[in-house]
Amino acid sequence: MSALLAMGLYAFSMSITPGPVNIIIFSRAVKVGVGRTIPFVLGATLGFSGVLFSAGVGLSLLIQQYVWLTNLIALLGCGFICYLAIQFFKSDSPLQSSSKSQIGFWSGAALMVLNPKAWLAAIAGTSLFVEEGHLSGLIVFVSLYAIICFLSLSLWAIVGKKMSDTFALSRYITCLNRLTGGLLLAVCGYVLLGLSFI
Repeated sequence: MSALLAMGLYAFSMSITPGPVNIIIFSRAVKVGVGRTIPFVLGATLGFSGVLFSAGVGLSLLIQQYVWLTNLIALLGCGFICYLAIQFFKSDSPLQSSSKSQIGFWSGAALMVLNPKAWLAAIAGTSLFVEEGHLSGLIVFVSLYAIICFLSLSLWAIVGKKMSDTFALSRYITCLNRLTGGLLLAVCGYVLLGLSFI
């Protein structure tokens, strides 16, 4: 029981803290509500579950051995995050963001798969909580993490929806979009500064 509690606390602390996925979920829920944000939440949850499972079955060893692979994932992730940031910068109103936005299930999944922070969290988590070659332990960890991740990300959507009245005016939506885009670009800058090209 104490191992499950430790796994759960780890999953909660990693899922609830702000990051690019949480920022997008909050901003999207402000504009289009919880229901239309859930596909992104589900995609992010399943995308991370795939990353976690892959790390647990040994892909993490490959990533740790080849620095260029880590850099490639980081560069692809930053490219995708920049693409999403541009979408937020271009979106001025709730109507525009809801009718033209392509931010949904596949965006959430791709963002997690291309997120170097997600890979680091997955590698750290599996090394802490899963014995090597213990598939049933990995399945328990991935399942528990998926439930907690989905609930944590959904909480960001609920808070975003609750804040939607605050951002009801078009000028506030524009400000929120610019802030979201800027924060996503800042995340990219932080990731790029940490890359090793040696």
